[in-house]
Formats: sequence, structure tokens, C-alpha cells
Amino acid sequence: MRLVFSVLYLILIAVLILCAVLARFSDKPSRNAVAFLEAALIPPVLGNLLIVSTGTRSVALFGCYFYYLGMDLVMGALVRFTDVYCRKKQEHTVAPLISYTALMLDALQMMLNPITGHAFTISAIEFEGMPYYKMIPYFGQTLHRIVDYTVFFSVIVIFVIMTVRSPKIYRERYFVILATMVGVGLLQTYNIFFQYAIDRSMLGYGIFGVVIFFFALLYRPLRLLDRVLSNIVSDLSDAFYVFDANGHCIWANAQGCKLVHIEDKRYDEIVGKLREMFGDASNTTQISAKRQVGEGDSARYYVLEERYVKDAKGSVDGSYLRVQDVTAGEQQIGQIRQEAYRDSLTGVGSKAAYTKKVDQLINQIKNGLQDFAVVMVDMNNLKYINDDFGHEAGDLYIKGCCHLICEAYKHSPVFRIGGDEFVVILQGQDFENRAVITEELRAAFEEALTDEEKDPWLRYSAAVGLAEYSARENTYDLVFKRADHAMYAEKKMFKQEHGSYR
Repeated sequence: MRLVFSVLYLILIAVLILCAVLARFSDKPSRNAVAFLEAALIPPVLGNLLIVSTGTRSVALFGCYFYYLGMDLVMGALVRFTDVYCRKKQEHTVAPLISYTALMLDALQMMLNPITGHAFTISAIEFEGMPYYKMIPYFGQTLHRIVDYTVFFSVIVIFVIMTVRSPKIYRERYFVILATMVGVGLLQTYNIFFQYAIDRSMLGYGIFGVVIFFFALLYRPLRLLDRVLSNIVSDLSDAFYVFDANGHCIWANAQGCKLVHIEDKRYDEIVGKLREMFGDASNTTQISAKRQVGEGDSARYYVLEERYVKDAKGSVDGSYLRVQDVTAGEQQIGQIRQEAYRDSLTGVGSKAAYTKKVDQLINQIKNGLQDFAVVMVDMNNLKYINDDFGHEAGDLYIKGCCHLICEAYKHSPVFRIGGDEFVVILQGQDFENRAVITEELRAAFEEALTDEEKDPWLRYSAAVGLAEYSARENTYDLVFKRADHAMYAEKKMFKQEHGSYR
């Protein structure tokens, strides 16, 4: 039996070392506390190994100190783990400090035992053909047990509270850790009272260490996942994320990991990556929002849909987020929007585009813009062309007039705001040369009108009105009205000279 337990303890030590190393490489917030607890379990197991495997008194005594001092270290590591794993960030408590102080004082009194002999001694018995040294407890050993049991019981109480109060998403793992601790405590107590030749309780502590490693670092609550995944109504080509009641990501599909550029199953990084990508979309109600990522031709568009999962009592168990890439649809909408901003006959800006440009000008005026002018152009004779030669000829007449306007104002936006009306917003080079360019446009219309060799629908004519922005006006509308009045004054002169064909 001694050989069997020696081999078991060696395996247990190797497993605990592996768990401690793996815990250090975890990305969970509790990784350091778990690694410390796994490492702290090694000294008492090693102490038991020395006691069981040796027939030499000095080695067995050395193993006893490893075991008892190691148990103080285990209780301290367990307090640290509980503090990290169960306490919320905003909570502050002095309980860990009290526990640490009691454990350090207990370790000190145990280390004084070689001098005072107040804690324990060991006595040899014959077991499997060789001496086996058992501990004979004194007052110091009783005090040691009281301290360790008090700390251990306090930790159990904390896990009972967490098991009762936690959301269902976490209740299972708190309960499993609690049940394992209770089992270890009962095994330890049983061993003390019945005085087995070999202390079996350390096997329980070793199993407890493995349970802590799994549930603190590897466990994911699958029951919530089953409930959430049943709510998916689309295929898994969309990015999909599942969150617990505290907003921590506990699962993502392959598309979800790919979207935020992380390796599969590194879920703790996902919340930060999503916030970097889409901003903070947290809310207490169901949300559906559209987000743009990037600018220009490289821009991509996503629809974010979040839903909350509740239990039968209406308490929130968690949530899931579905992210759809709708870039193709948005690009199509963008093309439609561009069509809406373009006049279908002439290709210049439409009335909608003109309205948008005016809104921009109004904001620029508020920010100090002063150098711009408005040109109002109203075609002459369009009704005559349409009535006498048909609308196809009328369309050619409109396009011809528009061509002359665009040729004149090469550096300014042109808008068709009515059947026979155009507006040009002059800025930059066209604004600086506005008077000369406008006169050249009038001359071009006069030349086209007087060319009697052309068909009537190719003899273009229009009235042109120009008005500049004045700082005292401080509004676009007044500039437009002055340009409109100037245009109508010119049209009146045209009618007086050529008669009205409208």
C-alpha cells in the first residue's frame, strides 16, 4: 500500500505542477490565483509522500513540517483564490487580511515546534515490514487545526453564498467547487478521527486542485449555450457571440472570432475587440443597430442585433449578439442614393442634391464662409419647343442648355431644380472669375439663339442671374432670392425683345 500511495502522490504532484504552469498561460483574470493554489498544494502532497515512503525518522519529520506548513500555505492560497474568484471588483473587504494574519501566526508557532515541542512529535510503528512514523498531536497541533478549519469553513460559507446568489449561468461551477471542498473537508475530518495509517485526505486535495483548475479556467456553461443557440434563426455565416449575465463573452462561432481577428476560444478578448470595432453598444434592452467600419471604398457595414435570454422567472441569464455583414446591400443602396442625387436627363445634380448642398452651405456660413455666389438660369422658349416639336426635341433643348452651363462653370456644381431651371453654386476659381464667366455664358446663349441655320431645338436660350454672398445678409436664402430676381429681370428683357413663347 505504501508503494501504491507513493506512486499516486508522485502522479498528483506532476498533475499539480502541470496545472500550475498551464494556469499561468491562461488569459482568465483569476489565472494567477489559480496557479498559486495549484503550486501551494504541492508541498503538503510532497510531505505526505516523504512520510509514506520513508522509514527514516528525520525524513518523516521533515515531511511532517512540509505537510503542516504546506496546509497553511494551501489555506492562504485558497483564501486568495476565493477573494479573486468570488469578490466583485467594486467590493472591498478586510477578511483576507485577517485570514492571512491568522495563517502566518499559525505557521510561525508550527516552526517553533523543534525548539518548544509544543505542537507535535512523531512515533514509529511497524507497517508493511518497515517503520512508519505517525504524528502525536499536542496543543500547538490542535491550534493549527482550529485555524485551518476556521479558514476552510469561511471559504465554504462564501461559496455557499455565491452558489445561492449567482445567476444560473455561474451557479453550476460554484456548486461543483463547493461540493468538492465539502468532500475534502469530510475526508480530512474522517482521517483525523479514525487515524488511518496513511493520510488519504491529500488525494482529495489533489482532486480539488484539478477541479479548481478546470472550473475556474476552462469551464463554459453549456446549458445557456443550448438555450441561446436554439434562438438562432439565421445560418451561421453571420458572426455570433454569447455573453453571460455580467457581459463576459463565453462563446463565439468561427465567423465571430474571424471578424475580431482573434484565435478560436480566446473569448475574454472579444468584448474589448467588439468595442474597438463598433463602439460601446451596451444597453439594458434589446438593440438592433447599424455600424460602419472604415471609410471610403474600404468601408464595411454591419447590423448588430442583441437579444437577452431569460429564465422562467424573468431573470436575465445572458445574451447573444449577432453581427451581419451588409456591405453589399449598403453599396447597392449607395448606388441608388447616388442615382437620386443625379438628374436622369442631364446628368447634373438633382433637386435632392441641391437641397443637400444648401444644407452644407448653411453650416459653412455659420463657420465663417463668405466667398461664394449663386447663379440662377431659366431656359427660354422651352414651352414653345415642347408644344411645336414634341418632348423629344424639348429634351434635346434642355440637354443643350445644360451643356452650355456646365462648359461655362467647369469648377462648380450644377443642379437642375425644375423643368427649365438650373442653379450653380460658385466657389473657388469660378467665384473669382464669376463676372467674366457669366458674361461668356450669356454670349454663348445669344450666339446659339441667333444661329438661324440650326433647328429650333438647337437654338439654346436662357436668362441668367448672378448674386454674391454678402456678410450682412448672413443667410443663403437672401443670396438665392437676389440671383432669382436678377434672372427674372433678364427674362423680362428677353420677352420684351423677342416676345413670349412660354
